[in-house]
Amino acid sequence: MLELFNDLKELMTELSQDFKAVEANVERVQTEALKAERVSQDIQRKVTEFKASTQPRIEKINEILDKITKKAD
Repeated sequence: MLELFNDLKELMTELSQDFKAVEANVERVQTEALKAERVSQDIQRKVTEFKASTQPRIEKINEILDKITKKAD
């Protein structure tokens, strides 16, 4: 009977340690998720900036293409 209680105590200790490990891992996942969200926002901002900076050039290219197409007709 004493052996059973010792085994149960050991199992409860292991379970407690496992819960602590899970809590630590959840915290790490939450931290990394926040970092990933920030990176995603930074990427989206850079893409928006790139689109804004290239838009005038794209419009100019389209104007030139329209002129070439009209001359070709």
